[in-house]
Amino acid sequence: MTRKDFIRNAGLGLISGPFVLKGTSYFQTRSLLKARPPAFNCVLSPAQTGGPFYMDPQFRRKNITEGQPGLPLKLKVRVMGVNNCEPVPGALVNIWHCNAVGAYSEFGQIAGNPNDAANASWLRGYQVTDANGYCEFETIFPGWYRGRATHIHFDVHLDFDPNEKVDRRPNASSTFYSQMYLPNSIKTRVYTEHPDYNARGDDPTGTNNDRLFQSTAASDALMLVFDESDYPNSLTAKFTIGLDMAGSPTKAQNLEGRKYFQLRENYPNPFSSKTKLDFRMLSPGSVTLSVVNTAGELQAQLMNRQLPTGDYVIEFDRKSPDYYLIPGTYFFDMQVRNQHGEFRQSRKLVIV
Repeated sequence: MTRKDFIRNAGLGLISGPFVLKGTSYFQTRSLLKARPPAFNCVLSPAQTGGPFYMDPQFRRKNITEGQPGLPLKLKVRVMGVNNCEPVPGALVNIWHCNAVGAYSEFGQIAGNPNDAANASWLRGYQVTDANGYCEFETIFPGWYRGRATHIHFDVHLDFDPNEKVDRRPNASSTFYSQMYLPNSIKTRVYTEHPDYNARGDDPTGTNNDRLFQSTAASDALMLVFDESDYPNSLTAKFTIGLDMAGSPTKAQNLEGRKYFQLRENYPNPFSSKTKLDFRMLSPGSVTLSVVNTAGELQAQLMNRQLPTGDYVIEFDRKSPDYYLIPGTYFFDMQVRNQHGEFRQSRKLVIV
């Protein structure tokens, strides 16, 4: 499996205060790191079918509900180019999914659609990513239909022409099709507890019995990451679409970032096998820590998560089974996003 196929957060340790945390186990060891890491990782998304209910992008809108009953869901999407782990601005993200009773709009009773909704247009829409690759949707928690795990369809368009004829065939500007999946634990709670869903009960399939999900390599990259803090009033989910292309470097404020974090030199440097990199968070922020080559191409992603203030040390093993870096010159690249903006620092590392 190549770097573009899957980039995992492994082969590193995190040390903070008295804690020494190895590999991926650090997510369960320290209380501040118990939360699941953010969804915005630089991983190539597996492609999947667009399904029988595809329609060209028609409605540029953030809120796609059109009054459909259901649990409110805020969906935050980021499009990344995995060749250099940079965002893809100006990408059109088109989503569509079924309503609380498992029906799709703009289609009659075909392909298992339980209701004739040919004259409706709810739960469809598109947004265009901003300079940092982000876009958001306001929708409802999808319903389910027999034989499939709960999912949201999406495709990404580059150079989309909104003046072209709208039809049910793939548009030439569509560069990627796939599906977002919802964790079984969350869908079970919603389907059994929420009044707009509990009459039908739980989805009997789930991801563990969905043939399409189970047959897809690296399917975990298609799972939505949820914030349940406002449940049962609403849910928020994050998702990253990783495309096999280079993104556009963000205009990070390098000098201003010193107010919020300090990235120090790794030690030892040069090194042959392992090195340690320490940094200090002067204020909370979302941290992305990567290793890139001299051309700016991503070689390994070490961290992508929210961190509070404090001192941290990363132990990096260049001979990790998930990525093997040959001798040469590289850079630790650290990006921090907080309420003040996006900031970046880097440090050279030499492998001998």
